[in-house]
Amino acid sequence: MTHPKLDARGNFEVITAERQRAEPGKVIVTALAGLFFLICTWTSYARWANFQYRSFDLAYYVQAIWQLIHGRLDVSVENVPLLGNHVEPIVFLFAPLFAVFRHPMLFVIVQNAALATMPLVGYNIAKRLGLDGKRACLLSAALLLAPAAGYIAIHEFHPEALVAPFLLLMLQAWVAKSISRHWLWFVAVLACKENMAPLLIVYCATLCVAERSRGLAVLRRWFLWPMGLALIWFVLCAYVITPALNSGNIDYVALYDQLGTSPENILINAVVRPQLIGSALLQSLTHGNLVLGLLLPFLCLPLLRPRWIVIAAPILLQHLLSWRSSEWMIYFHYAAPLLPLFWIASVEAIAAFDQRKHVPSFVSRVAAWLVIIGCAGAQVWIGPVSRIVTTTADWFEAGQDRARKNAFIAQIPPASSVVAPLPYLSHLAMREKLYSLHYILKGLKTLGRSSYQPPSATDFVLIDYRDSATFDPGAGFYHPTMKTVEGRIVPSSDRLLHDFLKGAVWTADEQDELTLLQNLGSRKTPVGEQSSPDNEAGVFSIGATRLISIATAGEVVSRSRPLEVQLRWRFQGERNVFPWMLLRLSREKAKVALLVKGLCAPEATEGIYTETWRVVTAEHLLPGDYSLEALFVDNSKRGWFETNRSGGGESTLLSAPVSLGHIKVEQ
Repeated sequence: MTHPKLDARGNFEVITAERQRAEPGKVIVTALAGLFFLICTWTSYARWANFQYRSFDLAYYVQAIWQLIHGRLDVSVENVPLLGNHVEPIVFLFAPLFAVFRHPMLFVIVQNAALATMPLVGYNIAKRLGLDGKRACLLSAALLLAPAAGYIAIHEFHPEALVAPFLLLMLQAWVAKSISRHWLWFVAVLACKENMAPLLIVYCATLCVAERSRGLAVLRRWFLWPMGLALIWFVLCAYVITPALNSGNIDYVALYDQLGTSPENILINAVVRPQLIGSALLQSLTHGNLVLGLLLPFLCLPLLRPRWIVIAAPILLQHLLSWRSSEWMIYFHYAAPLLPLFWIASVEAIAAFDQRKHVPSFVSRVAAWLVIIGCAGAQVWIGPVSRIVTTTADWFEAGQDRARKNAFIAQIPPASSVVAPLPYLSHLAMREKLYSLHYILKGLKTLGRSSYQPPSATDFVLIDYRDSATFDPGAGFYHPTMKTVEGRIVPSSDRLLHDFLKGAVWTADEQDELTLLQNLGSRKTPVGEQSSPDNEAGVFSIGATRLISIATAGEVVSRSRPLEVQLRWRFQGERNVFPWMLLRLSREKAKVALLVKGLCAPEATEGIYTETWRVVTAEHLLPGDYSLEALFVDNSKRGWFETNRSGGGESTLLSAPVSLGHIKVEQ
């Protein structure tokens, strides 16, 4: 059956029934794209809502665009203005959307929608490279089934994630010989991050050589002029924009200080001391999974088309030569520029099998199926499926915890300045003054050894003592007193927090692992005018800190009656030790739970200080009788020893366990 239709010139053309029907392969990849978007966006939202984000990335861009639509460029989360952290002008496109839909997850939704388009673009590329619908369907589906795609989508938000679909669209324009679209997506990739310029320069140079037979005029329009644009943009970013906006607050060159002291010194060492680069590559390739996580799902087929590996080299080397282990891993957004390059290399390799007379015709078909099997196997090996399942389970189990934390941060007015831990930053980012607690605890600027200068006392300070991202000894955020390589002493994280707080008077709301401090104004006199006899023994004493008494209020705990623990301290002189308190609950001589209070009165200075801690999570215990013990530890040392496997089992307990008697838990 045929149907007439007007063409672009007004003439009738005949459309067959076969052309009217949608291609089955395209329908399948469209459905897969929708499923990918829904699953990854749900997972991202659940992680965000459960306060499981572990970086400041989303908060930085939310605050940056919120500030932009209010006519300001400052971004206090990172103490650099917009484009000062990375040069990513693509984020300006979020401003009109964010002006209408003011929710942090807007950024993630747009990011994941863009990523979900990849198999549709990939299907078109595969068909243009000569593959039939079935193989094009299988290989385009592999774009989303590869572990890298899932991790890029669920790892919070970063403009670099947009490189994956934009780069694929640029390659589609190249295959389709559409120079206008090629320019459009070339510029879009450049706008995603400053380090895309070297990748695009190598891309242009490589294809200039590969397609040199097309003539100079063609090469100029397709590759030489774009390469010049990329080179000019890179120079502007490196020597104008970044120096003007960063001002040394973030030192990305420090990621490579094992190779040299400056970019010039690193280049010299690459020639005269190549063993430094060899050692760094050996470390990252043997201890990381970024390269294997991209190669194995595609059956190492990209190695058969080495020009794409050459094009990927600037990004690969950037990550593999870094000392920061997260850059060697597939679990973040770092694979975004690499995924489309490894994928098109695989597609070209499979398409090339059809062109070789000595290769049986079934090899190409089998290879496409094996790529899908390889992606499925990689999902079992390192894929995000288990994380997605765990996040969904956490959502249903963490309802009360989620509500408790939301109620806690709801106490902070929208116009107030606040210091907050990493998982809470994006929830609080639509304000002018927001600071990350991990910088105060670390005491150093990002990636550098210069001292971090904290802001003046904010209106509120939020602390979650069970937040493993902010209190991370492995990342160096939370540490005991330490010495830098220059020999400078950096105080312990506990001391740095105390120094930040001691200039003001605070009220404290302490509930389970959460503490919310509200600023009452500058401190003029020491807290607590009352005195305590010098000969009073108290519970324990260490240095300038003495615990005078500790007691629980009531013997029955229920939903309507949380457990309250009251501590009375005396601080005399400069504090050097900051007790961290844990509550151990035991039943029938077996340990049942270890509840975290966190630091004891880090906001207090000299004098007598009383704090009250409410334990709401005791409600989750089974009904019955429990014995209580309070444990006081030097937690910065404990965490450091455990992370670095040092200390030889040195005890970090500040006193013997303190018995608090018994409680009865009722429904």
